[in-house]
Amino acid sequence: MKLSKLDFVDGNRFKRGVDMDVNNQLLVVALKQGVQPNWQLIGQQIDDAGYLAVEWFSLEKDELKTYPFLKVVE
Repeated sequence: MKLSKLDFVDGNRFKRGVDMDVNNQLLVVALKQGVQPNWQLIGQQIDDAGYLAVEWFSLEKDELKTYPFLKVVE
């Protein structure tokens, strides 16, 4: 997976910025503080690696929020 090479991924955390829980099919990406991630690019990289990016989560003011990965119809 090429997520670790994206400029907004914090490669010093986890294993090159990415941690995968294969039992729960959950991928955690460490983001650099103060940098806006490109969610579409993250979703594309996950899909290109052979997985299906369904939704992403964010902890905002102690509340877990869920967002869908938007797919571009070809």
